[in-house]
Amino acid sequence: MSKKEYSHITYMRSRYAETDQMGFVYYGRFAEYYEVGRVETIRSLGMTYKDLEHQSKIIMPVISMQVRYLRPALYDQLLEIKTTLRKIPDETITFFTEIRNESALLINAATVRLCFLHAETRQRVLCPTALIDLIAHAFEGTDTE
Repeated sequence: MSKKEYSHITYMRSRYAETDQMGFVYYGRFAEYYEVGRVETIRSLGMTYKDLEHQSKIIMPVISMQVRYLRPALYDQLLEIKTTLRKIPDETITFFTEIRNESALLINAATVRLCFLHAETRQRVLCPTALIDLIAHAFEGTDTE
């Protein structure tokens, strides 16, 4: 059975200011890493968050986040942030994120769901057609097992 999805990989190096006394990346910092992954995934499709906010008048607050902490991220590690879209958005958009360390070990996984609000009225709206079209185009020809 084939499955349509789109993934993008971004790399970040963990910084000293992000670590705790044990030298582990503080757990709250992972939400920032997910955001970097989301922003760069949208950019890789051909649109920026800035475009969504200014041209489409759309903002996207997080409405849910499920996280699994499997291993610690350590100071000065190069982290691979893989962000995947598995379905065309409608009222919400869901990003699946996997973070791996330099040894390619999965250290963290999250599912982050956002909704779409009109920037001025703050009312919920559907995903902008321009973003739907970009994601649908990215799904074309993507066939994974």
